[in-house]
Amino acid sequence: MSSLSIATSSALSSLRAIQVQLAVASSNIANADTEGYTVKTAEKTSTVSAGIGTGSTITGITSAVDQNLVRNIVEATTAYSGAQTTSEYFESITNLLGTLSSDSDTSGDTLATLLTNLETALDELATTPESQTLAEQVVLDLVEIAGELNEFSSSIQELRADADQEIETTVSEVNDALTRIDELNDAIVTAQSMGKSTADLEDQRNQELLNVAEALEVSYFTDSTGRMSIYSSSGQVLVNSSAHLLSYDAAGSVSSSTTFSSITVDGKDITSLVGDGSLGALIEMRDETLPALQDEIDELAVQLRDTVNTIANQGTSIPTPEELTSTETVAASDAFTGTGTLRVAVTDKDGEVVAVQDLDLSAYATIGDLVSDLDSISGMSAALDADGHLVLTADDSDNGIALADVSSSVGSVGFSDYFGFNDVLVGDGAASISVRDSIADDSSTFPIGVLDSSTTTPSVGDDVISTDSGAQASALADALRDTDFAAAGALAGQSGSFSDYAAAIVSKASILASTATSAEASAETTLSVLESTFQSKYGVNVDEETAKITELENAYAASAQILTAVEEMFEALLNAVQ
Repeated sequence: MSSLSIATSSALSSLRAIQVQLAVASSNIANADTEGYTVKTAEKTSTVSAGIGTGSTITGITSAVDQNLVRNIVEATTAYSGAQTTSEYFESITNLLGTLSSDSDTSGDTLATLLTNLETALDELATTPESQTLAEQVVLDLVEIAGELNEFSSSIQELRADADQEIETTVSEVNDALTRIDELNDAIVTAQSMGKSTADLEDQRNQELLNVAEALEVSYFTDSTGRMSIYSSSGQVLVNSSAHLLSYDAAGSVSSSTTFSSITVDGKDITSLVGDGSLGALIEMRDETLPALQDEIDELAVQLRDTVNTIANQGTSIPTPEELTSTETVAASDAFTGTGTLRVAVTDKDGEVVAVQDLDLSAYATIGDLVSDLDSISGMSAALDADGHLVLTADDSDNGIALADVSSSVGSVGFSDYFGFNDVLVGDGAASISVRDSIADDSSTFPIGVLDSSTTTPSVGDDVISTDSGAQASALADALRDTDFAAAGALAGQSGSFSDYAAAIVSKASILASTATSAEASAETTLSVLESTFQSKYGVNVDEETAKITELENAYAASAQILTAVEEMFEALLNAVQ
């Protein structure tokens, strides 16, 4: 009887163990495509009583994952996520740069093309300075160029806004993962204390860890209770006995002057401490890469404004304008430091002198002194308006006013240039540059003529306004082809045409984009190799699990036959006793 009891116990324990093994194998197959799932094994061991084998039992369900391999995958995930984010934004930048380069495949005129068109229009105007049609074309080209700069600047800020919004979204996703890890920690600690399997829970926790690692660089360890603690690269606690969540609010709107809030954990600013990962890439793109590109396009816009205005302020429109209004703002009490002789002429519509006076600019200590003398000139008045603009107005609406630097300067520029009386372009950068309203509305006010600046003061009735030489248009065309650009963004200082500078912006950004693409490919390869290694070792092989189920079913049938045989023997013994 004792031997039969042992046989019965052995067969029953074998059946129970095989049932568990079948359940584990079936679960492996069912979760073969579940992200982060690793193949599980039901660990079986023999049971012995009084030196005699009494069957088998399942001691646990495990997943023997190499933690060093997991750590390498976490690090590679961080690197790839950051490189991928950077590459994606550079792809957007590259598409945007198509509006600058003449080599673009995009439809329509690029900025480089428009700048070249402007040079051509000025060349033509220089040969036929009396042509109002050509003057109008120059103004139209400037309007279109300014519009392209506005749009380009707006697109840069839109990309910064996208990055900022993505930072907020990523922070939210990190917080979800940290919260889930904290919940899984509690479940794992409880299960481990009760001797239950934690393999599936650990798989889920590792997957959430990878979700965190995609966003920022982390370090982590697991203590003897099974609880995982996670830290940022700077040592900031993210998970220990509880989850320490990140905090960030995206800006409502973004411009080049926007100051962004900080990413914080427990009140500590970690914006500059997130390390690699998508968050670090987004922050760098928003705060460094895109602002550098904005600086470059602003340099182009500012130099275009200053170059055009410097030449324009050496001339006058024909006929001379009834009113000149400065773009700069001043106050009567402001100090004034000028040198040399300024010529102020009131002319009729034919360019003949109605009144003229040469002023010694060194005689004035303040803006008020200057305005007083300008106002005393026959045939015109001078005053500061409510906004601080200096306004020169001809007394007779049939007359106009023209200025010429005979030998004068204010600081390092001419008198008209200092005040901006004949400015064509206004604005502080690419976002705001535009053609002055009065010129955009009426191209006849574009300054293509010049006031006689000879040392001999002209007399009333002299013809002093000329366009015959086309000097204004020619000087402007030459300046557009040879300008000094300061260092800006990722570009060093350089000289050349505006078209060349636009091409330099594209070239530099293209190099950075190519580098980003290469970095992404390299990081992707590294991560792919590690993931393939992990999958080959710990992923589910459906064919193997299917074969295992067949073996287990055969073993189960054999154990059942043994149990049947034992039962028959028990019945035979009972019958014999009776």
